[in-house]
Amino acid sequence: MRKGLKQDIEGLLENYLGDLEYWCSTMEVDNINFVTAGTPSFEEIEDANAHRILVKAVLKELRDA
Repeated sequence: MRKGLKQDIEGLLENYLGDLEYWCSTMEVDNINFVTAGTPSFEEIEDANAHRILVKAVLKELRDA
C-alpha cells in the first residue's frame, strides 16, 4: 500500500459521510436519489440513514486499524 493511501481513503469517506449526513437531514429520499449517481438508490429515508451509519462504521474501523 502506498504511503498516504489510508489518509486519502479516510478523507474521501469523511467527505462522503458529510454529504450523507447533510442529505439525510435536509432532503426527502427521492431528492437524495436524484442528486447521487454512485450511491445506492434508497426506497425510504431509513435506508439512506442505514447506509450513512454503515459508512460511518467503516470510517471508524479504518481509523482504528
